[in-house]
Amino acid sequence: MDSRSIQLRETFRILDEPGAGIIVIDRDLQVVWANTCATDILSTTEKEILGFDVDQVLDTHLMPLLQGEEDTRRLLAAMRDGNEVSGLDVSVQSSRGEERRFVYSSRKVRHEPFAGMWVLCMRDVTERKQTNEGLLSSNRQLLVLNQIMGVSASSLSLDELLEASLSKTLDLLGFDLGLTYLLNPERTMALTRYHHAVPENYLARNRTIKVHHWPWNFVFVAGQPRYLELRGETGTVEEEILASLGVSTLACIPILAESVVVGALFLGSRKMEGLGDEERRLLEAIGREIGSGVLRSMLHKRLEAAHRETNLYLDVMTHDIKNAENVANLYCDLLLDLLEGDAAQYARKLKESVRKSTGILQNVSTIRRIHQEPPDLKPVHLSHVIRTGLERTPEADISFEGTSAEVWADDLLPEIFANLIGNAVKFGGPDAGIAIRVEDCPEEDHTVVVTVEDTGPGIPDGMKESIFQRFRQGKNQGCGEGLGLYIVGTLIERYGGRIWVEDRVCGRPDLGASFKFTLREVVHAGADGYED
Repeated sequence: MDSRSIQLRETFRILDEPGAGIIVIDRDLQVVWANTCATDILSTTEKEILGFDVDQVLDTHLMPLLQGEEDTRRLLAAMRDGNEVSGLDVSVQSSRGEERRFVYSSRKVRHEPFAGMWVLCMRDVTERKQTNEGLLSSNRQLLVLNQIMGVSASSLSLDELLEASLSKTLDLLGFDLGLTYLLNPERTMALTRYHHAVPENYLARNRTIKVHHWPWNFVFVAGQPRYLELRGETGTVEEEILASLGVSTLACIPILAESVVVGALFLGSRKMEGLGDEERRLLEAIGREIGSGVLRSMLHKRLEAAHRETNLYLDVMTHDIKNAENVANLYCDLLLDLLEGDAAQYARKLKESVRKSTGILQNVSTIRRIHQEPPDLKPVHLSHVIRTGLERTPEADISFEGTSAEVWADDLLPEIFANLIGNAVKFGGPDAGIAIRVEDCPEEDHTVVVTVEDTGPGIPDGMKESIFQRFRQGKNQGCGEGLGLYIVGTLIERYGGRIWVEDRVCGRPDLGASFKFTLREVVHAGADGYED
């Protein structure tokens, strides 16, 4: 195949480009060829354009269709100057009255025998433009909704939510005025909670709305959006509402909390002559999102009320039970002085039961404090805390050599030693030996390891990982009561440490347990500025 044939085939491939209107223009800028797609775009035939000057062809067949002809003039000027053009975007009115978008480009042919001729290419990109515009619209809606969701999620109170969401919606969507209504508990009236740029004469008459009156029953009772627009009709209720607000369009959007109407968002515009489907869908989505925020706020208020009520009951119960326990302890002491033998043993068991109930109340109060009070860590002398705990259990055989360490903790630190020593005494019996040691942690800087070990029945290997879980209780004596050890583990975590349990004698769980936990040590700067 010779070079000329190859050039012709290459030229034919260009001219036969599918989906594009092609016009071939010679060196004198006359039309010498056009494909079917091009004649369809220009609503003409080959006979009407072949041999004619391209200016005349475009003036006769293209210019009447253009929304603006400046770009096409620029295209022709570039071709006369020998300059190629690509990506020229123009809008064309089709013969059926539809607006279409075309991208024009011109290429100069450089291969003989057609060198110096021009190929004008026209591509219909209407669907692509519509798709892109749809994506832009969707992105805008997502942006607006994300910002409204951010307001809803960050609002700490119902009032803050309603005020911020109204302001944000007005700013993002370009409305001139707005109101937020909430239903009263009886669901008979809608009360204005917040408003922006609303005329006083409207507020004077509509600060409170009877929800069963038309046209508001559509919004507040049926939960349907209502869109009021000026239609040139006089004397109607809708026209009076728009006139009192001084707007041409009013969107009344129900605020829905799980399909239940809790209020409404009114948005008015002086410039808009109506709202499209996309705007309406966006406004209705905003109403649902604000409703979700209202629901969260209402549930939060109910939760706070229930929390306060629970704490009140707990305070009353704790106070009254402690008083009853004091009286019970007093009578137990009197009985122990009067009784002997089995009767005295029964009195001692009764006193032990009272002591257990006192411990349970103490644990509940400690858990409540842990969850209610944020950590306020400060330097604490560890030796002082441990020795105070030893004084509270004088009957126990406990060895402790002392320590000079200061650790980061708060006034709940004694609860750790109270529970660990209490468990050792309870399950080890009166003859159990208890030892407490404080040593530097070899694995972590500025950290101490505290060990509380006993000679009691120990903890089986299968229980060592789970005894610090809430309410976990061992089946056998010596496995702990769960609640106390849960408090110990929670407090250690609160102080930034870790806790675990080992055998006092390695490989012999039956010879006692060794509880170990770490605490962060306070490091003081020396006189030379270095830590010591």
